[in-house]
Amino acid sequence: MTGDRRAGHAAAGFAVVEALVALLLAGIAISVLAASAAAAVRHVRLARERSIAVALAADRLEGLRAGPRDTGRDEIDAAGLHWVRTWSSAGGRGAAVILRVQIEWPDGRVSLDGAVYP
Repeated sequence: MTGDRRAGHAAAGFAVVEALVALLLAGIAISVLAASAAAAVRHVRLARERSIAVALAADRLEGLRAGPRDTGRDEIDAAGLHWVRTWSSAGGRGAAVILRVQIEWPDGRVSLDGAVYP
């Protein structure tokens, strides 16, 4: 009878260890999933910001193509962010005019270049 009691206690102790290991593994899996979700949200936000920046730069680049092609800077508050847009042109006089528009915001920078013939 004493052997049966020891086997029962050993099995119960083993079950507790198995439960603790399972809990540890579940905790690790949940933390990995949470980190992955946070990274995905961050990447989606950055992609959205870059998309807005490219649209703002493309809009100004089209304006420069139409003229006038002066150098300038403006600031835009859109989508909850502060964007700084600068543009310039160089060249001309029989050669292509090189146009450059740069957008900066707290988390990044986008630059678009283009050319137009006089």
